Amino acid sequence: MSVAAYRLRNILKSQKTVAISAAKTPRPLTCSIPIPIKVLINEPNLEELAININQNAAKSAKFRGRHNIYDFSISRLAVAKRYNLIESIIDKHKHFEEISREGYALRLVTLYGKAGMFDHARKLFDELPELGCERTVKSFNVLLKAGVECKRFDEVFDVFRKVPAELSINCDVVSYNTFIHALCDTGRVDEGLLMIDEMNEKGLSPSVVTFNTLLRAFYREKGFEEGEMIWGMMDEYDVVRDIGSYNVKLQGLVDKGELEKAVSLFESLESEGLKRNVSSFNVFIKRYCDEGNVEEAKKYYNKLLESGVTPNEKTFPPLVPKLCGNGDLDLAFELCKKMFERQFVVDEALLQLVVNELVKGSKSEEAEELVERGKSNRFVQYNLVMPSENTEK
Repeated sequence: MSVAAYRLRNILKSQKTVAISAAKTPRPLTCSIPIPIKVLINEPNLEELAININQNAAKSAKFRGRHNIYDFSISRLAVAKRYNLIESIIDKHKHFEEISREGYALRLVTLYGKAGMFDHARKLFDELPELGCERTVKSFNVLLKAGVECKRFDEVFDVFRKVPAELSINCDVVSYNTFIHALCDTGRVDEGLLMIDEMNEKGLSPSVVTFNTLLRAFYREKGFEEGEMIWGMMDEYDVVRDIGSYNVKLQGLVDKGELEKAVSLFESLESEGLKRNVSSFNVFIKRYCDEGNVEEAKKYYNKLLESGVTPNEKTFPPLVPKLCGNGDLDLAFELCKKMFERQFVVDEALLQLVVNELVKGSKSEEAEELVERGKSNRFVQYNLVMPSENTEK
């Protein structure tokens, strides 16, 4: 959901008035988008949102190519559990001429996956030949990914083993990476590792994504030493580690209780030519919050900002309650506002906690602002309430 929220921010930043440029041959009317994007995505009525999307899509091929609009809108409908509206949008898009292009078709399958509607994703995948779209390993991979996103792992295993032969396609590295992901998510990490042998037999080389998936699973499920075995295999296969690899190792060290080693590795990343990302900082923010060391957690949050890194949906939930408990209500309030601005989907209880603590701390004006933001939030509404200002402290 938060990925879609980031895209919303980019949409709003890039929204400009459409200018008509001089040209010898006028552009056809179907290339214009008749409704401002900001107006469309801020539509409070979800039925109207779906209608507007379908109407604009029917008029404009350019609109149909605006992936960020669809990502955000489908995510918003999924949060509201308006699956019937999602189906109405995607079903409408099956009848445009682009459906014969696999890239367009797999976008629709992807949207069903992001909405948690795997049965619909599978049905659309099966319908593609009737719609004039040839299925290749690309659409097969998208179906697998949809299954993983929907946590329909039994179907993922079934699709992986049966569909390639049925369609006469060969699995590629992306196919195996997704299958390994499914195995690891279901605790079958040893089977995931064995898939590297199968890849080798088929002439496929495991990628950094392959190993990062296995690293995460082995550190988590089998302990740090077993994770280090996977780390060493990356050298054997000449796979260059990326920041994702190091983030997984940072988490492994922290989980093992080797915090000093984790800090040392974190500090060395820049000198190794690796730019730390939000996940690098989140490891320490969460760890220090879990330990009750709010000042250290704040230090890493400030480092994150100083590094020009944008917080994500995992940055704030561990930090905000600890700030409240530490009496740092101003910062807790500011972080809640950032969560609203970035359209993160968070636990309502977390926001209510901040409202309650603000009232206790004689900051009723700020508490009322959060309550109002919760009610007016377009992405998902929160039923926040003002407690009695006479609540005992």
